[in-house]
Amino acid sequence: MDTPRTFPELFDFYNDYVRLLYGRVQAQNALPQEILYEINAAFDHISRHWTHGHSEAEKVAKAFSHLKRSCLDIFKLAVKDTIDQYNELQRIDTSIIDNGTFDKRMHWLIADIKAKSVKARQADAETHDGCEAVFALWVEVYQMCEEFNQAYFLSPHVRWAKKKNRIYTTKAFMFSVVSSFVAGLLLFQPFWSFISKIKSFFAR
Repeated sequence: MDTPRTFPELFDFYNDYVRLLYGRVQAQNALPQEILYEINAAFDHISRHWTHGHSEAEKVAKAFSHLKRSCLDIFKLAVKDTIDQYNELQRIDTSIIDNGTFDKRMHWLIADIKAKSVKARQADAETHDGCEAVFALWVEVYQMCEEFNQAYFLSPHVRWAKKKNRIYTTKAFMFSVVSSFVAGLLLFQPFWSFISKIKSFFAR
């Protein structure tokens, strides 16, 4: 990612990153106000080139800083969403998918996402300005989050596992009900008295 120095270069960055990322979170109805503030601040700086006669280079630099920050906020939101997706999948027995290979790869990916997001956060905290190196770290994390979403959370294999889990749960519930009923009969004294009378009747 090259640092833009002109308005056309700035809007190349906007189209390549900001617009696409903004569209993703907007589609999920999960757009934090902080992101809107950053984008609004960026375009406020751009407008001052014409309304106040500020230099293009100055306004591009300031707007770029805000647009980068909006992307970083979306990257962090993607990590949170991915962890939530992972926790949701943990409530399903996904070990039945692909003889356990699905589970192993999913756990490895989520561990990698967590580790690299921590590294990116630490680098971000040390620089405070979302430098290119930090941005590159977050882009890698975001790409892994997208991989998790497509390959695991939205996998058709997960839908199959959910169906199998429901079938197993229903069978287990029915077995529990029948077992409880039988156990209740065995412990019910009048039941044994009735059985005894039946035996006496046929023994005549």
